[in-house]
Amino acid sequence: MWICSIAVFVAVFVSDMVIFSLVKKNYLEVAVAAADNKFQEVINALNKNAGYRLANMSDENMLYSLKLLNDNYIVAFRYISDDEIILNDVKEIYNHTIFEPQELYDMEYDRYSRVFGYTFYSIKNEHYIIMEHKVGIGEYDDYETIIYRIADVTYVWDKLRILVLGMAVFMVVILGLVIFAVSKQIDRILQPLVKLNTSADKIAKGQYSYRIDVTGNDEVSSLGESFNKMAEAVEHRTNSIKESERKKTLFIGDLTHELKTPMTAISGYAQTLLMTKLDDEQKEEALTYIYEECERLERLSKKMMELLELENGGHIVFRQTPVRILFDGVEMACSRLLKEKEITLECVEQGECFRVDADLMTDALINLVDNAIKASDCGSRIVLRAEDKKITVQDFGKGIKKEEQQNILEPFYMVDKARSRKNGGAGLGLTLTATILKKHNCRLIIDSEINKGTTMILQFV
Repeated sequence: MWICSIAVFVAVFVSDMVIFSLVKKNYLEVAVAAADNKFQEVINALNKNAGYRLANMSDENMLYSLKLLNDNYIVAFRYISDDEIILNDVKEIYNHTIFEPQELYDMEYDRYSRVFGYTFYSIKNEHYIIMEHKVGIGEYDDYETIIYRIADVTYVWDKLRILVLGMAVFMVVILGLVIFAVSKQIDRILQPLVKLNTSADKIAKGQYSYRIDVTGNDEVSSLGESFNKMAEAVEHRTNSIKESERKKTLFIGDLTHELKTPMTAISGYAQTLLMTKLDDEQKEEALTYIYEECERLERLSKKMMELLELENGGHIVFRQTPVRILFDGVEMACSRLLKEKEITLECVEQGECFRVDADLMTDALINLVDNAIKASDCGSRIVLRAEDKKITVQDFGKGIKKEEQQNILEPFYMVDKARSRKNGGAGLGLTLTATILKKHNCRLIIDSEINKGTTMILQFV
C-alpha cells in the first residue's frame, strides 16, 4: 500500500511541478509582455516629444516629458559612455523609486533586442520586473541615456502561491483517495488470505474435518481448493492410520484370545496327565486333544505368517495359469475334508487361463472351499466354476446374514464361532483370501441367502 501511495505521490508531485513550471513560465511571459507594452508606451511618448530623437533630447525636456507621464515607476539618467558608470558621473534626470542608478546599471538583463532588456527583482515579499532601454549617444553630448521602468508583478507570485496551495490540496486529496482505495482493495484481496490462514491454522491444530469456504475463481480460491484437498488427504490418511491402529489393537486382542483358548486346554490336559492317574483310554483322549490343539496353533501361525508376508509386500510372480491347475490343487488339498462330510466338489471350466500367482491363488480358493465345506451339511455339494474373468465358489449351506457379510473379511471374525472352533477355524482364512485377491487386483463379491447357500465371486479386472 505504501509503495503504491509513494508511487502516486511521486507521479502527482512531478506532474504538479511540470504544470507549475509551465504555468509560471506563462504567467511571467504575460507579465513581461504587459510590462514591455507599458514601457513601449513610455518610450514612444518620449520619442514623440523629442521628435523621434530621444538621444538628443535635453535633460530639461526629458524631465518635463516624464513628469507629464505621471509615472513614478520610471528612472532616467545619463552617464559618460567612455567610462564605467560612477555615481558622481551620473546625471540623474528622473527617479522616484528606491533604486540608485548604479544599482540598476549593475543588474543582469535578459536582452530581447540590442537596446531593450529586462530582469526580475525581489525585495521582501514584493516582486518587480525592471525594463531597460539604452538610448545611445546624442549628437551634441558625450553622455549615453538609459531609461528604466519598474513594473510590480507581485500579483504573479500571489497567483502562483494560490496555484501551489491548490496543487497541494489536490495532491493531498488524490493521495488520500488512493490510500483509501488501495487499502480497501488490499483488504478485499487479503481477506480471503486471512480466512485461509485461519483455516490453515485450524487444520494444523488437528481439525482435519474443517474445510475452507471457497468463493470466486481466482488464485486465492485455487489455493483454498488445494488446502481443502490437502486437508481431505490428511484427514483420510489420519483416519486410515487410526483405523489401522484400531484393527491392529483388535487383531492383537483377538490373536491373544485365540492363542489363550488352546493354550489353556493344552496346559490343563498336560497338568492332568502329570498329576492324575488315568487309564489308557483317558490318556489317549487327553493326548489327542493336545495334538489337535497344537495342530490348530500351527495352522494359525502359518496363516499369520502368510498374511504378514503379503501385507509387507511379499514376492509375487504373475503368470498365465490354466484354471485347471488351480482347481486340481484345491481338490487335492480339500479331499480329506470333502471325504469326511461326503461332500461333492464339482469343478466346471472350459480351459480358461488367468494371470495369477498360482500358489497364492490356489491358497485363496482353498480357503473359500474350506469355508464352504464348514458351512455345508453332510452329503451336500460345492460348485467351483470358471468363466470369462470370473471364478465362483458356490455352496448350498447355511448362508450369511446381510449385516455380517461386511465383517467376514476382518481378522478372527467368525459367523458361527462355536461351529468354527469345532472345525478348527481361527477366522483368518477370508482375511488372507481378501489380501491375496487385493494383490491380484481382483474383487470379491459375496452373494448369500440364509439357508440357501453362499456364492463367492472372484471378479478379475
